[in-house]
Amino acid sequence: MKSFQVIRTHTSPYHGADYERNERETLEKIPGVLVTQLIQADITKPTILITNTHTDLQKISPPLLQNTKLILHSNSGYDHFIQDAELWKNIPLVIGHEIRAQAVAEYSLSCLFEGLVELPQHLAWNKGRNWERPLIKDQEIWVYGLGHIGKIVVTTLKALGAKVVVVDPFNLEVPQVSADHSQARIVIACCGLNTFSKHMFNHDFFGRAHPELIFINGARGKLVEENALREFLLTHPKAQAFLDVFEHEPFDEKWHHFPQVWKTSHIAGVYSALDQGVIQFEDKTLRDFVAMNEKDFLQKYAKELLQNKWVKGELI
Repeated sequence: MKSFQVIRTHTSPYHGADYERNERETLEKIPGVLVTQLIQADITKPTILITNTHTDLQKISPPLLQNTKLILHSNSGYDHFIQDAELWKNIPLVIGHEIRAQAVAEYSLSCLFEGLVELPQHLAWNKGRNWERPLIKDQEIWVYGLGHIGKIVVTTLKALGAKVVVVDPFNLEVPQVSADHSQARIVIACCGLNTFSKHMFNHDFFGRAHPELIFINGARGKLVEENALREFLLTHPKAQAFLDVFEHEPFDEKWHHFPQVWKTSHIAGVYSALDQGVIQFEDKTLRDFVAMNEKDFLQKYAKELLQNKWVKGELI
């Protein structure tokens, strides 16, 4: 029977007080699995690492990495692994897209409704029963990225009748479009961060944007050149931005004086059942890894493996 020590390198602050105990109790029900702490790890034993965005593989003991058989990244953001590619290229690295995709998509859609329509509150009956409001079906919406999150957003918007333009140069199934986004009232970032996408929303982009743009970013902070966005908002007071992620976190006072900016603290992927969702994903993946042979496991998790996300020399 296979046996592994499982090590969680870091715990995110949004997890509940009982999260680590519940995670340990669940995973240790898997035959052959023993959960331990990094400081107590036996560097000679076959190891499974559970990581998050704070994990720096360069700080992991080389002998421990050499005995690591699987890295389970129960987060959706993984751009910090680019610089460590040599360390994990031969270790299957499974990304937990499915855990937060629905939550981030719903964050983006919530921002869209919040920015597009102000729900009236009538203190007395309005005899005219008038409501001047735009409908989503009449909007041109550009979605950047057609991954796990983008697909949910695009499918929902199309069901509502919106004219949706998808931009994803790494997806061969997406038709390439011109750069003229000037008629897009709404822009939603759903893409990952790499050298191609870094600062893609820059002075040039905002210089050609709709004057009443609703810009939504629940993806990665460094997609946006923030000075360019601030300058655009200063000269276009009817434009709005919904920002959950920032180039430098926590966000600083430079954002405090923009009433048309809705700021949140990197919580787009957080929801009430998140702890349970993470543990269920880890439990399912580890049970498969212990029970299956390597070939079958790699085939089943082909779409979740970071090794398979290199396209055109970029990690997408």
